[in-house]
Amino acid sequence: MTEIPNTRKPPEPAAERTVAPAHPRADGIDDVVDAVADAILPGQQESISLRETLRRGGWSVVSLAVPLVMMEQLVRDAGTTLAPDIQRSFQLDDAMLIAVLAFSGVALTLLGPPMAYLADRMRRRYLVVGSAALGTGALMWAFFSTSVWEIFIAMTLTGLAAAYSQPVFGAMIAEAYPVEGRGRVYSLHAMATPLGQLIGPTLAGTIAVLSGAGENAWRYSFLGLAVPYAILAVCAAVFLKEPPRGGHVYAVATGNSMVWEQPIGVFAAFRRLVKIRTFLFLCMGIGSLGLALYAVPIQVSLLFGDTYELDALQRGLIFSLTQIPVIGAMLIGGRQFDRLYLTNPARTMYLAIIGIVGFGVVMVLGIWAEPLWLLLVVYVVAMMFNGLTLVSVGAIIASVTPPRYVAQSFAVMTLFTFLMGGFFGAVISGLISSAFGTRLAIALAVGLSAAAAALFYWLGSRTIGADARRVAAEISAELTEKEAGR
Repeated sequence: MTEIPNTRKPPEPAAERTVAPAHPRADGIDDVVDAVADAILPGQQESISLRETLRRGGWSVVSLAVPLVMMEQLVRDAGTTLAPDIQRSFQLDDAMLIAVLAFSGVALTLLGPPMAYLADRMRRRYLVVGSAALGTGALMWAFFSTSVWEIFIAMTLTGLAAAYSQPVFGAMIAEAYPVEGRGRVYSLHAMATPLGQLIGPTLAGTIAVLSGAGENAWRYSFLGLAVPYAILAVCAAVFLKEPPRGGHVYAVATGNSMVWEQPIGVFAAFRRLVKIRTFLFLCMGIGSLGLALYAVPIQVSLLFGDTYELDALQRGLIFSLTQIPVIGAMLIGGRQFDRLYLTNPARTMYLAIIGIVGFGVVMVLGIWAEPLWLLLVVYVVAMMFNGLTLVSVGAIIASVTPPRYVAQSFAVMTLFTFLMGGFFGAVISGLISSAFGTRLAIALAVGLSAAAAALFYWLGSRTIGADARRVAAEISAELTEKEAGR
């Protein structure tokens, strides 16, 4: 497909620009191309504030996406924080424990593409509500589990309950909010993860301590977390509103949403997506980083519990407090993303590379620190760099993916993350930990994954501009064909 060269004049200053009518109608191919270029290509818009972005796109999607993603992360962090207690209850070694906790990620991965398939064919609110209800039931199952297979099934169901999150909310954010402020909304969505990490460990540890149930105290943490999960399921059923499919990008040229009569199948979408070089490099990078993202927190929790003999509440407080500076780093990163993308998309990749390299260097060198306070400083700084990396993922995917493929693109990205590093890498890391010690396992996991991720992101920085222009060309072709058929 012919690329659209990015040769249009930069936008006029806000004070001099005349206000264009909302959703102008394009009558010819040149008008369609120009309208789409103005809507999505870098250099054609001015960055807008978060308040203005939410005013245009509404509060419904983000106000429910953030707490639901927080809840899903909260559940994962409860398992991480309570890992030593679960290990003692079921007499598990490190490798088996990590496999039990990490398999929820495999469940999340395997159900991601089917969830994206359903999201293109039914009301997405039903998927959100049903998944939240499943998560509630999984937590109650964890409370009653009496064998390793029962806790394994319960953890797996929590992963199934979270499988909808990336494809559904990733697509809904892309459709609901204008491109020039979308990066900040994606940063809020990404920030839900550290917010869950901020609240989850302390909450899980507190419930365990207050329950006074001794070795079974961890069970009451899962039972307590089931309550807010159920409340969010009800809120989603009542308040969640869906944006029009195609959202701002299609509406800017046609005056209404673009509804495709034949949604894309899973395998057809995968074949199309892997041809987008930036998307493929991004998936490979996040997949490589997955080893560090999923194995390291569990390993650090084991290090705190075994080496420093910290109880569940102390571990929870540490994991919670470390997220405060991470959230600050993600706020700054989200703001910078919109500014950098609108001037030069490659700079967004460079910002992520800085985060990846910083995370790798700090963690590999600092994990050997013996004093607890110094180890905590290392962990906080490393997680800040990590947050800076993750905040740009959603917006980059949306910028290089045609709208009808967006839901599938987030599912494929999750697939890469878990299969490359999230599960199998975590199990390998657990085997290294059992044989040679936790610190060496963490150093190897982070060093290898960060080096690979930085390389893939650098390759993606060389293709992101061209891929964004190809998206504009493809959208223009779809709109022109649609208009010609009327």
